[in-house]
Amino acid sequence: MIAGIPDKKRGVERLAGIIALLISFLVVAAIFTGLDIYPEYINIHEDLAHLGENIERLRLNTWIWFANSIMIILFGPLILMSFLPHGRSSSYLAAFLISTTGILYMIYAVNGHNMIFLVTDYSKSAGDEVDIMASLAYNIMVTKTHLQLAAYTLAGLSSMILGLLIASTGHLPRFIGWLAIFGGMIYASFGWISTDNILFTIGRLFFILALILLGSYLLLKGIVRKEKKA
Repeated sequence: MIAGIPDKKRGVERLAGIIALLISFLVVAAIFTGLDIYPEYINIHEDLAHLGENIERLRLNTWIWFANSIMIILFGPLILMSFLPHGRSSSYLAAFLISTTGILYMIYAVNGHNMIFLVTDYSKSAGDEVDIMASLAYNIMVTKTHLQLAAYTLAGLSSMILGLLIASTGHLPRFIGWLAIFGGMIYASFGWISTDNILFTIGRLFFILALILLGSYLLLKGIVRKEKKA
């Protein structure tokens, strides 16, 4: 048995597969619950009014991202434990980038909760307090926007490194790695250019599809170690 991989290691791989599938599900849920929630950030009063009208969807979206951030943080060590027994030191870099992405999304989610708090207070305030809350809320929204762009970049880099790890080892079908690489490249670059661009949507689809396939293979088959020919 190369010896197939011991049960303990298969247990780690199965858990990594489950987490990958959960992440892909939560990413899709976050995308759909986030549609039309965020304003155009042009007029602060109109922006806050728009957020106030969508406060419950914003709260749901924020909790989804918080749950997803925890899954992503856990996914990093599981990827390391899955690939490292096969002698792939690059799994350290993949694990680090993945978990760092999760930490960034956790900060993003916490910032979302701060925004909800400010928008709620803004809707109840009056007089001079309105101007103060508007200013604070504007700063929070700008910060949130920058966090989101940074998260797109880091998520794209994580996808590229993980894709390279998969494509270079052949321990999983290489097309999964190439999907992750192309998806990550587009995700990271077009996140800064325009998230409304069709290429960004294609990159996001590649990214999610690669994650679903990776999770499915890890859960059902596991990593295959190839014998070296004498």
